[in-house]
Amino acid sequence: MKPFAFFLFIISISNVSAQVNTYQATLRSLCDVLLTTQINSPTDPNFGALVCPSVNPDDHPIHSRSAEAVYPFSVAYKLTNKPEYRDAAIKLGNWLIKNQDLRGEKKGGWSESWPDPQQKGWYGTTTDQLISLAGSYAILKPWLSPAEINEWNYAMTLAADYIVRTFPIGNVNYNPTGAATLLYTYHVTDKPKQIWLLKADSLMNSSTLNQITADNLLHGEGKGVDEGYNIAQSIGYIALYAILKNDLKIKRIAADLLKTHSLFVYPNGSVDNSWGTRSFKWNYESGTKTAPGVYFSFALLADMDPEFEKLGLRCLNYLNTQSLQNGWIGYGPSAINHISTSPPCNYSTFARAQSIALAIEYGSKSKTQRESSLNTQTDSWYKFFPDIKVAVIRTPKMMATVSAYGEIRRYPRESVCRGGSVTNLWYDGFGANGFLQSSSTSVYQRIEEMHMPIETELLPLTPRVEFNQDTNLYSNLFEAEASMDVSKEADHIKVLTIGNMQTIKGSKSDVRYNIINRFYNTHLVKEITLNGTQQNYRIIEPIVKSEGSTFHLKNRRTVIIKSASSKNEWKLKILSSTAPYKIVLGVDEDKYWSPFPGVEAYPITINFTTASDKPQTIKISLGKK
Repeated sequence: MKPFAFFLFIISISNVSAQVNTYQATLRSLCDVLLTTQINSPTDPNFGALVCPSVNPDDHPIHSRSAEAVYPFSVAYKLTNKPEYRDAAIKLGNWLIKNQDLRGEKKGGWSESWPDPQQKGWYGTTTDQLISLAGSYAILKPWLSPAEINEWNYAMTLAADYIVRTFPIGNVNYNPTGAATLLYTYHVTDKPKQIWLLKADSLMNSSTLNQITADNLLHGEGKGVDEGYNIAQSIGYIALYAILKNDLKIKRIAADLLKTHSLFVYPNGSVDNSWGTRSFKWNYESGTKTAPGVYFSFALLADMDPEFEKLGLRCLNYLNTQSLQNGWIGYGPSAINHISTSPPCNYSTFARAQSIALAIEYGSKSKTQRESSLNTQTDSWYKFFPDIKVAVIRTPKMMATVSAYGEIRRYPRESVCRGGSVTNLWYDGFGANGFLQSSSTSVYQRIEEMHMPIETELLPLTPRVEFNQDTNLYSNLFEAEASMDVSKEADHIKVLTIGNMQTIKGSKSDVRYNIINRFYNTHLVKEITLNGTQQNYRIIEPIVKSEGSTFHLKNRRTVIIKSASSKNEWKLKILSSTAPYKIVLGVDEDKYWSPFPGVEAYPITINFTTASDKPQTIKISLGKK
C-alpha cells in the first residue's frame, strides 16, 4: 500500500470510530432505500444500476449519476461488514464503468443525460462519479477480481484525463470538486499521473479560491452567488482537498467560507437558499436538490470551529425528521401531496448519502484550533451583505431573509425573487417546522429539465406588490437594480429597499416602491410606500400552510392564522393605510405551490388603491397574536 493511501486509511478508521451514531444510522437508512431499486438480474443490460422511483418528468428513469451511490454502499460495508452493501457497490461500479464514453472529445466522461448516444448531454458531473468510484476502489479492491481491478483502474484513469482536458467547466462547484477528485484519484489508482496533481492545484488556486467575494461568499454559480451549492458542495470539497494535501492554510479558508455561509442555516436545521442564483432548485434540507449535501462540509471542518459540529447535527436532524418521504429525501414539506413530486427523484438521496459517507470517513473530531465565534442559533443578531444586497435577521422568535439580489447574467430574470421581499421567514412554533413565509421562482420554468418536474400555472410563494397595466404585470419581484440598506434601530432591525416596479422582461414603470421590513422581537412590520401613477395595487402575502391550517378574516383589517400543530394564533393585521384597501382570502389558492422548496401557501391579498401619483403607504403587521 502506498504511504499516502495508508495514511488515508488510518485517518478514515479513526474518524469512523469517533463519528456520532446519527451519521452512520442515516447512511445505512439511505443506502437501504437505494438498494431496493437496484437491478439484480444478471441478464438485464443494466444489471447493477439503480432505478429512480420518480415518474415526473420521466417514468422511472435510470440516472447515470445514481452510480455515485457506489461510495456510500462501500462505506456502509466498511461500517457493518454486511456483504449486501459490498456486493451492491461492486455491481453498481461495474455498471458505471460499462457505460463510460470511450470515443471522441468526451472520452473518459459520463453524461448526466443517460443514455446519451449523441454525446449532447452534460459531462461535468464526471467528477462526481469519479470521486465516488475512487473512494470505493480503496475499500473494495480486496474483493475485486483481477479483471475488475484492471477495468476500474482504466476507467478512473480515463475519467481523470477527461477532467484534466476539459476543466474548469460550468459553475464554480465543479472546480473544487474536480481538484479534490484528481488528488484523491492520484492516491488510490495503481498508475497515477503527475499531471493530475498539477491540474488539481490549478483548479483550486486559479479557479476556486480566486472567486471569494468581499462579503466572503463564493462567486461563480450562474455568474453569481448560490448558498446551496456553496455550502453543500464547493466548501466541502475545498475542505477535502485541504485535508488530502494536509494544507492548513486552505483548510482555514474553507472554514472562513463556511462560517459566513452558515449564517443561512435556520434554527430548525434547514438551509436558506431563497436568494441564490440557483434557487430554482432550492430545497430546505441542504439548500439545493442535486449537490452532495451540507453534512461533509460541516464534518470535515469540525476541528476548525466547534459550532460546525453542532450545525451539522442540527441539519442532519432536519433531514431525518422533516425531509423523508417513505425513506427517500423529498423536495419539501408539501411535496408528498403532489403527484409531480411523490415519489421523489432519487438524486437527493444518493447525493446526501455520498456527503454523509465522506463525513464519516473524513470528519474530524480533534481539538479545535481556534475559539468559536459563530453562533447562528442565538436570538439577536443580523448580517447585511452589501455586495449581493441580502440581509439575514434573527430575533428571539423569528429568523428571516430579505433579498434584493439582482444577479441575472446566466439564468432567466424570473428564476429568482427579489425586490426587497421577505424571501424566507421562520417563526418559532409555527406549523410543523416553523416556516411562516417562503419564496419560489417568479415564474416556474424547468431550467434544468431533468431535475424539475412538470408543473403548470404556479404562482410565486414570495410576498410581493404588483399591478397590471395594459397587458403587462409589474412587480417588485422583477426589480434587479434595487438599493438596500440595513440599520439597527432602538427596538428593531430595519431593512429598507427602494426600486422601480418592473415587468418580467425588466421594463420599468413610473411607479417607485419603498419597502421597509421592521423586525421586532416577536413580530414583523412591513411598510410599503408606492409613489407614481394612480393604480389598483395588489399586496400579496402568502402564508405557508400545512394540513389543518386555517385562515379567518376577523374583521376588515385582521386575518387570524392557525396551524394544526399549535394552539397559538398568529395574525396579519393592517396597522395603517393612507389609501383605501380590502383584504381578500384564498385567491387562486391552488396555484400557490412550488416543487422548490416544496411547500404550499395560502394567499392573503390586500387590494390597495391610490387616487393620485403622490406617495401612499400601508403598514402590515405579521406575528403571534
